[in-house]
Amino acid sequence: MSKNLLFVFLLLITTGILAQDCDLYFPLVENKGVQYQNFNRRERLESTQDVMVKKVTLHSDHTEALLSTRYYDNRERLQHETEFTVRCKGNELVLDVQSLIDPAMLDGFKDMEINVSSIDIVIPDHLKIGDNLPDAGMTMSVSAAGMRITEIEINITDRKVEAIESITTPAGTFECFKITYATHTQSRTMGMTNRLASSSVEYYAPGVGNVRTEIYDKNQRLESYTVLSKIY
Repeated sequence: MSKNLLFVFLLLITTGILAQDCDLYFPLVENKGVQYQNFNRRERLESTQDVMVKKVTLHSDHTEALLSTRYYDNRERLQHETEFTVRCKGNELVLDVQSLIDPAMLDGFKDMEINVSSIDIVIPDHLKIGDNLPDAGMTMSVSAAGMRITEIEINITDRKVEAIESITTPAGTFECFKITYATHTQSRTMGMTNRLASSSVEYYAPGVGNVRTEIYDKNQRLESYTVLSKIY
């Protein structure tokens, strides 16, 4: 899974302004994009992500957008490219949790059978302090020759709008909603189980989207963070 969940919660999209309200947090314009920089706990740049809107499709009851993401290392060398979709339905933006799987992880499962089930991440467009947001999660199993090799379960819980704060990044200064949540990951491989717990803080700016993400370990020590570095 992407180290920052990120991440990609990082979006922009469509040709013009939609009748639906999701553009409040993710301006949906084709061929527009954003750039994010990912840092470790020592504030050293580890990687960069470019996210661009490739196509927007209007359906009778929702709008769907195809986004492309390019991952670069700290020397600006391209590492991976991937695509994922987001859906705007009514006043909610829905992000498929499967899109958060790290492409590098999937490369290790070539020629194997992969099954994924998930509960999507939902971001309502009208946030207010004190709101509790829906949980999300994903289960992925990998099999070869009819034998299960590994199973990974990720649960995102306790999502809450905590405050409104001013956040400054290389892309500017933004008034943001502060959203916190917990992530529990469990993997089972050949009879062995590993568990990992972390907590995250995300900052969303109206009309911009995700501005900053911070990830903490189970002892509340900062592990990594991501900032919005460019809007184009």
